[in-house]
Amino acid sequence: MKKRYVAISLLASFITLLNANDFDTKISVGATSAKLDGETYTQYGLGYTANTTLNNGIILGFGNSAYYGNVTSGKEVTTVDLDLRAGYEIFNNLTAFAIGTGVYQYYDDSSATGLGYGGSLEYKITEHVAIEGSYKTTNMRYSTNDYDYDTSNLAIKFNY
Repeated sequence: MKKRYVAISLLASFITLLNANDFDTKISVGATSAKLDGETYTQYGLGYTANTTLNNGIILGFGNSAYYGNVTSGKEVTTVDLDLRAGYEIFNNLTAFAIGTGVYQYYDDSSATGLGYGGSLEYKITEHVAIEGSYKTTNMRYSTNDYDYDTSNLAIKFNY
């Protein structure tokens, strides 16, 4: 039942976004402090976000990111995620977002998937440059083990 609810929510969100007229699209480059298997490490990533503002001021959007890092020597991790975002501009050029995320991760010769949540603050420096800080926590699952994957990210975003 829980998976069905998530699937219906994702579908409704995408349909709403597809009916929107204008998207604020940004490409981001960033560094993330992540915690996996009790180890804290740094990973580097490239991302993409697209948001649209509704008539009532609520901002809806989505984002995709790909990250790479070394947890310990010899153990590399590659992570790809899809975020659904809902936000509101709380002050001039400062927007807060609630995030729902789905993650695929390849770590230590194993694949894992998970769902999670988080939040972010985005500050628009100029018309074409913004900075975003975010935190997400995800419960990851693979065949023999479950683990939490927590990230704190700082990214520079470029609007085009």
